[in-house]
Amino acid sequence: MSAAGTIKKLGVIGDVHAEHHRLEAALAFLQTMETDAIVCTGDIVDGIGCPNESIKLLDNAAIFTVRGNHDRWILEDKARHIENAHNVTELSEESLSYLTSLPTQVTLNTIRGKLLLCHGVADDDLRKVWPGTDRMGIERSHLLDKIILEGEFQYLINGHMHFRTLIHFEALTLINAGTLRGEHWPGFSVIDFEAENITAFEFRDNQIKRVKTHDLVQEAHTIWANTQSFCGGWDPVTLF
Repeated sequence: MSAAGTIKKLGVIGDVHAEHHRLEAALAFLQTMETDAIVCTGDIVDGIGCPNESIKLLDNAAIFTVRGNHDRWILEDKARHIENAHNVTELSEESLSYLTSLPTQVTLNTIRGKLLLCHGVADDDLRKVWPGTDRMGIERSHLLDKIILEGEFQYLINGHMHFRTLIHFEALTLINAGTLRGEHWPGFSVIDFEAENITAFEFRDNQIKRVKTHDLVQEAHTIWANTQSFCGGWDPVTLF
């Protein structure tokens, strides 16, 4: 795990999937926002772009990045049949070293409390969390429930689902960072812990557009005790 000072403003980048052009644009944009730090939820490989360039961008900018399941799979030579999969032979020595060294979790200190960065939930990079909607069933997590119960973290940022949203618990706010991949709401976000809000940005017509700002804490949102209290019928708090 790593730590980084006391953060007031945080840039949030979701699953990269080798979108190195969008990643470069997002990092340049976030620098203009005067963020104190930038995080990335991993899945750097497997996409239409260049994994080596993507890794170089993250490494050179000292982005707090965790390992995603696609990053693990390429190192384990698993699931290479998936669309736009990269092969380990395509990675440079520097890229291999970078992926191998990635942690599964990173802890950051914000002015509003501690934040846990991971890909799924903690060390489980395939875990989804979802209160249940008409299109997708309930996804519970005993691991997340344990994290909530222990009370160490006030925020958790993850990826994996490619769906930028907020899920509010009584003692923790979960932020899914989404993805830079594809044409369905690719983008990134900025969390302002002083103002207690999150602003979402998207790539539209090769430009970055501000699309929405949400309060991190709002009584109008559905607030769950833990994932065992999920009961379906949720109206997602979307960040796109």
